Amino acid sequence: MKTMPIERIRPGKPRAGTRLRGLAAAAFASLLGSPASGGLLAEPEGYTPERKWPVVVCTQNAPSAEVFKKTPYFLLHEGGRGVKVAEAIRDSLVRLAEKRNIDPMRIYATSFSRGGQEIIRQASQYPGRFAAIAPIGSDLRARDDFGRQGIRHAGGLRIPVLALYGQGDGYRAAGLQAYEAMQQAGVPVTVETYPGGHDPRPIWDTELNKAWMDFFARHRLDPYPREVTHWVDHKRFSRALWVQSRLIRDMGSADGMFTVSVKENNRIEVEANDKIAGLDLFLSDRLVDMNQPVTVVEGERELYSGPAAEKISVELRDGEPYPADPLRPLWEELEKARQKSAWMAELRAAGKDGETSVLDANRERGDGYPR
Repeated sequence: MKTMPIERIRPGKPRAGTRLRGLAAAAFASLLGSPASGGLLAEPEGYTPERKWPVVVCTQNAPSAEVFKKTPYFLLHEGGRGVKVAEAIRDSLVRLAEKRNIDPMRIYATSFSRGGQEIIRQASQYPGRFAAIAPIGSDLRARDDFGRQGIRHAGGLRIPVLALYGQGDGYRAAGLQAYEAMQQAGVPVTVETYPGGHDPRPIWDTELNKAWMDFFARHRLDPYPREVTHWVDHKRFSRALWVQSRLIRDMGSADGMFTVSVKENNRIEVEANDKIAGLDLFLSDRLVDMNQPVTVVEGERELYSGPAAEKISVELRDGEPYPADPLRPLWEELEKARQKSAWMAELRAAGKDGETSVLDANRERGDGYPR
């Protein structure tokens, strides 16, 4: 098969002639108990529970299951948009973790067109859900349930993004402008193009799929980054990694914003707008020395000074914050399902732990991208 080139587009240098405009399951249903419209589409041919395996999620269209099963990735599909599909993805991943040894730190997403915008939105609203994403042919000009343009969600991302467009895709020009806006917002994003138009097949079902699978393999979720920044447009999106916010009231388009940063000497600095009533900080020895006192400040105001604890709550505004159910990060839910699974019990009985990532094992052997 003739190799088709991938072209990287560098910041501020769109292709000549580009005019920037506008902003831009059936097979495994029984395993997850999912309806035929979604669920697990492909399982790696070499699967063994003795290794942790990564998962790729998509919401609109899907790569070929025949191609995918020859890779080290599980392929999961849940169609739709918004909270409904976000919950379906979470539930399917938890069920999969009960049945197969998947890696909670290596959940990725790729999706096409409107689905590309969907995974961008989910990655923004649920930080820590995906380790990296690769939207294809996405048009970020469309609006979400709160009337927000997709570009605002894109600007809130803090995970690696590989944005892919066919060279003849009509959404490409808007995508390039969105890409530059994302870079200015600090998003670690790369844009690449491939031969073709508004069609994911060349990048999904040919040898070009190596480009985004290699991209995924280079990235693993860090559940405890030393800085967390999050935009909260509803209480259901109030958790970001190790920080949960409490809003001053229950409303759509709440526009809460916060940044929490861990500094030297167990000092934690908080910035938040007036829509955030308080924060719960779920600490770990990966963030602070849990044997030493912790200080939490907002500007010159001291919010907390005392022993380190797994959970520290601080109040930022007077009055009663709107109550919200505690939210757990997806990786914690998946890890809990793994540890309680029958396959894990069998591994332990055999004196094995199943904690080595298949991607790490392949890299150590020098295999690179396994086919």
